Amino acid sequence: MFKRHAVGAAALACLAASVQPAFAQQTLERVEITGSAIRRSITDEGALPITVVKVDDLRQQGVSSVEGILELLSASQSSSPGSNSIGSGTGGASYANLRGLGSNKTLILLNGRRMTSFAFDANAVDLNSIPFAVIDRVEVLRDGASAVYGTDAIGGVINFITKSNFRGGQIVAEMTKPRQDGGKKEGGSVTVGFGDLEKDKFNFWGSFDTRRQQRIRALDRDFAKTGIIPSRGVNGNSGTTFPGNFSGSFIVPVSKDFPTGRETRSYNPTAPNCAPPLSVVNPTNANACVFDFSSTIDIIPDTKQNTIAGRAAIQIAEGHVLTMEGLATENKNIARVAPDPVSGVTINPGNPAYPTGIPNLDTTKPINVGWRMVPAGPRTNESNSTAKRAVIDLSGVVASWDYRLGAMLSRSTGNDAAADGYVSAPFVRAQVAAGNLNPFRAATAAELAIIEQAKRRGVFGYATGETKGVDIRASRDLFSLPGGNAALALSGEFRKENYRFDTNDDVVNNIPSAGRSPNHKGGDRKVTAFGAEMLLPVLKNLEVQVALRTDDYSDAGRSTNPKIGFRFTPIKEVVLRGSYNTGFRAPGLDDLYAPQTVTFSAGAKNDPLLCDANGKAIPSKGGVQSRDCGLQPQVQNGGNANLKPEKSKTFTVGAAFEPIKDLTFSIDYWNIKLRDQINVLPLDTIIADSTRYAANFVRCSTLPIAVQNTLNRCAGLDNNSPAIGYIIQTNDNIGKIKTNGFDLTAGYNMKLGGLGALSLSYDGTYVRSYQYQTNPSDPYKENVGIYSDGSPVFKWKHNLSAAWALDNLGARMSLRHQSGYRDQNDPTTVVGGPSFYGNVESYTLVDLSASYKFNKMSSLTIGVKNLFDKDPPFSNQSTRSQRGYDPRYSDPMGRALFVRAAYGF
Repeated sequence: MFKRHAVGAAALACLAASVQPAFAQQTLERVEITGSAIRRSITDEGALPITVVKVDDLRQQGVSSVEGILELLSASQSSSPGSNSIGSGTGGASYANLRGLGSNKTLILLNGRRMTSFAFDANAVDLNSIPFAVIDRVEVLRDGASAVYGTDAIGGVINFITKSNFRGGQIVAEMTKPRQDGGKKEGGSVTVGFGDLEKDKFNFWGSFDTRRQQRIRALDRDFAKTGIIPSRGVNGNSGTTFPGNFSGSFIVPVSKDFPTGRETRSYNPTAPNCAPPLSVVNPTNANACVFDFSSTIDIIPDTKQNTIAGRAAIQIAEGHVLTMEGLATENKNIARVAPDPVSGVTINPGNPAYPTGIPNLDTTKPINVGWRMVPAGPRTNESNSTAKRAVIDLSGVVASWDYRLGAMLSRSTGNDAAADGYVSAPFVRAQVAAGNLNPFRAATAAELAIIEQAKRRGVFGYATGETKGVDIRASRDLFSLPGGNAALALSGEFRKENYRFDTNDDVVNNIPSAGRSPNHKGGDRKVTAFGAEMLLPVLKNLEVQVALRTDDYSDAGRSTNPKIGFRFTPIKEVVLRGSYNTGFRAPGLDDLYAPQTVTFSAGAKNDPLLCDANGKAIPSKGGVQSRDCGLQPQVQNGGNANLKPEKSKTFTVGAAFEPIKDLTFSIDYWNIKLRDQINVLPLDTIIADSTRYAANFVRCSTLPIAVQNTLNRCAGLDNNSPAIGYIIQTNDNIGKIKTNGFDLTAGYNMKLGGLGALSLSYDGTYVRSYQYQTNPSDPYKENVGIYSDGSPVFKWKHNLSAAWALDNLGARMSLRHQSGYRDQNDPTTVVGGPSFYGNVESYTLVDLSASYKFNKMSSLTIGVKNLFDKDPPFSNQSTRSQRGYDPRYSDPMGRALFVRAAYGF
């Protein structure tokens, strides 16, 4: 008999958990299923493809965070782990990204209701704000549920569901200790609950959870300890080094390229010795040095999280339950990057620091210096964020209507601060000009004191996001059809969203290297939504689900979107299903109102006007090798108030089978088309067609002197030069996306007689195609298996697990796999060109654990993550500060022992 279950038939689609025969023995209560507002028996299999994650099983695998759950979802193409906070000012947030469509198109729910987006990015929910300790299960609706939960659920829905009716108490302590230095995780929680909702008419539980992780330095891992890897063509370096490089006027023979008999060259008085290991000779200029910035950064930040959560449920009358939920989370993230680079330092002849004895240097002219402030130490960012949420919910039955009425208040705050290592660039320039600092040698005690005075600390900016809302849902049976009772659900929702970002202008203006600009922005909107859904059991073996939702945004207009799904059972061992829906995502408040900030691009680029095809400066056009070629340009990011909404069409079709008892598997095809995608125009696209995008290039000579002095390439002697001040890369509607693929799941249970039972499960996603445009008039680019415009899309991701149980003893082995892809192979950053181009290898990790249950709530689990100590595969990507691998898609921890002890009382 084919067993059906309302939360997605875990027997068909269970991720990293065994298929439990006990599902068939559960009481036939009526519950609300993710993907439908109609309450129905939990033995019913719906029309929609749903993945169910049993979090207790994941805890036995060593998963200790919500981010860790998402890493195990094959449908997730997430590239936003907490490590992205290093050098990016993200505030330490971590996001979900189903189907690779972007974190802003994955709808995150907690117990079926929305959460406020992260304050620094008012488009997506920070996974760190979700209370991991009290999560019971996660339901992932993979087809998108825009007609039920919101038209913005284009990539899909992830519903985190907490414990309910919890009684007793549990104390948990856990630790993960890598074999190598750094990265140790520690955590613990206390959860207490009392009262039985059925017997005592009430239940209350409360929980406190604390977690922290130590940083991992790049130097702690061989694969990350340097960004200069000549054997692989990787030359991740910066021309702003210590001791400093300078550019000056050198006397050369008169020629066509140098009609004045002068050339601007880069030079370092200490070359070729430089100051290893951080400062080494420039591989393309033996007279200058470069800085190995990758060796000085963290690859995992220091993090700490505290969470308090609670839930009270009271049966105020027969069939009516009042529920109150509360949540408060605090997160701290400390990330370190390379010491502060100060450019535009002018040294005039006669200054004590002016270099002498340099062949052919015109010593009557000033020089321009770039100086890495190694004596000030690494730049250290401290980000603090909070998430608070309160919900009151009343549910029950009135006149045959199942109803649910609720109100919600959710608030997110954050700040990002300079904790150490940042210096005031104007102060440093003035001290060098006064002869008090010398950038060409190690600092004296007196100079160290001045550098300490140059340090600037303080908060760069404060962000706040808030959502207030009320909602109502009601469902009931209507009339009989050949397959059963038809049912209707009606819903209404009203919410108000607010967003505010303010900088500390004094701090921002004094620390240009932080990549912030003075900004005071904010916005708000009101959203009203109404929905209707019908369940039609047309025949005993055919069920149709139809839904319609209208969303009205005060700033983006109204949109009505339908959804239709079907479930057909031709024989008892087979279920066929499919769905179609349209989506509408209004621009997020951050899309519209995010501060427009000038910061450094992730990778080195060549100025298309001042550098030739080989990356060599063109002096006749004013090009300077050390300023314009092979360096990180600055870019202007931020909101755009003229954005249009994104719209989508999605359909799925699939089948689930149970050919023999205890063996189940399913396959679902999905197809998504998105238009008016909101994103930034890729930097490579802008540079590759600089004539078409000429308006995006803002050059120093077009800016006021006061603005130029805040920009890396315009300060000092480069005032009014033709160099790039910054490239405009603000949000825009850049084109369409077309993607499709298959989700596959399987589960098998077998009895081993006196040796217990073995359960096998598989969850995989195969992406056939992911094509996108970088401009509405441009041809599509393929992204599957190809690093393109900043990231790849994985063709294959899958998870395979085997769980064995005998009485109270259990063991589990799991395998996580993602396919390889063609590497970035950027000619600007891969020295040696095509001979060093290559592919990123596939990545497979194996985890092993064993556990013993003393009773229902007391257990001990010991295991090893990354059993074979697999390093991340090599990558020549230059999109992230980390080099030699891609931190977005791999785990730098290495082999790690984990222990989890739970004591129940």
